[in-house]
Amino acid sequence: MNRPLVLTGVALGVAVALTGCGGTKKAATVAESASAKARHRSPAAAPAPSATATVAGNVKVGGFCKLTGTVGKTTGGAWARCLKRPGDKRARWYSQAPSRGGARAGQYCSPAGSTAKSPTGAKLTCTKKAGDSRPRWRAK
Repeated sequence: MNRPLVLTGVALGVAVALTGCGGTKKAATVAESASAKARHRSPAAAPAPSATATVAGNVKVGGFCKLTGTVGKTTGGAWARCLKRPGDKRARWYSQAPSRGGARAGQYCSPAGSTAKSPTGAKLTCTKKAGDSRPRWRAK
């Protein structure tokens, strides 16, 4: 046999036997993980503080931003979030408000039975007719 290889194997075996292959630190780390804490939290425990930062001042939807995940308000009072979407080279402010214009007759909708108003003020209902694969907005 190769003597240095045997000595290395014996030395590693002694080191593992003395240190316990990671000791209790690894077991404690797994037991104290965030998911383990969440499962074992008492019902009266306070929720964890939010990690979302808010920007002071007004932001412009479509403008560049630095830190993704931060939120800010536009001059109109709507909330915007800093995101880097696929195709973006840099992070931008995206509106978190509902889209303008409302529902339009013929558009897909969800869930069936819900109601909305069109931009012209007509009442629309989300219904699924025979032969449709998905429900659509329809005027009453």
